[in-house]
Amino acid sequence: MKNNIFWILILFLLLLNSCGKCIETNLTNEEKEWFSVYEKGQTMIFKSNLGHLDTLVVAEKVKQHNNSDCNYYGIGPMQPEIMFITFKLKNCNNESYCEGGIFISKDEADKIFNPSFRLFGLSYSQAFANLLSKETWCVLKTTKRKYTNVYVFEDGINAKSFGRGYLKSFYWDKKEGLIRYDTSEGEIFELLKK
Repeated sequence: MKNNIFWILILFLLLLNSCGKCIETNLTNEEKEWFSVYEKGQTMIFKSNLGHLDTLVVAEKVKQHNNSDCNYYGIGPMQPEIMFITFKLKNCNNESYCEGGIFISKDEADKIFNPSFRLFGLSYSQAFANLLSKETWCVLKTTKRKYTNVYVFEDGINAKSFGRGYLKSFYWDKKEGLIRYDTSEGEIFELLKK
């Protein structure tokens, strides 16, 4: 009798599991555009107004679907496509501020998503600020060139600082990636080469 109940329970769970259908979402080309600038292993060199150099390396670039096993009842029906890139500072004196990155998750099929950004303790996420809009971009002229569609992320305005507040702001161009970051002490790092 106990053996029959066990097999009936197994069959019921298999039937129940087969009833849930997962929905795989895919990032649009517009959403992927934020990530097209970098490849794993790529190096970026930034030079400051004080003559200091910072070297960032693309430590990882990942594109995959979460919930790939379709755990319908445990996680839910969505299998969102995600992408992320992690940057690491080559020579770092403070472990808390050695990384940065960009992340996006397509949590709903029919909605446009913007990425979240994190750089040396300063983060932008849709949880902290409104969607990226015309108000968050500007034209930026650096010592090397002029950028016409730059998104600005600034502590206390559309980004939040975690820790000691090393960064005041950073600047991101969809076609060029990270192009500048400003420390809270007034040092300005601009992209020298990548």
